[in-house]
Amino acid sequence: MPIARRLLTLTAAAAIIGTSYLPANAFLTPFILADAYIKQQAKVALETPGHVEWCLQNHPGFRPQWNNYRIENGRVAYCASPYYTPPWMALGRQ
Repeated sequence: MPIARRLLTLTAAAAIIGTSYLPANAFLTPFILADAYIKQQAKVALETPGHVEWCLQNHPGFRPQWNNYRIENGRVAYCASPYYTPPWMALGRQ
């Protein structure tokens, strides 16, 4: 087999393999963006006067740096106080 034909075959194979699947980060991008948004909102909650104190008094195990706490079934719940409500929780109240 001539060298030119081998190179053409390898190039075609590389092109097919390179375009036939999505990279892993394409599937993770929505989760990465959601995580960044939740962390940004946790910072806003932490800086809101009165919010952390209210959540500490009303929810045992409240974690101020994440603005959440564990509920009885082991899941995580986010704290909504009279001072601050996470935007995704405020949508459900309207």
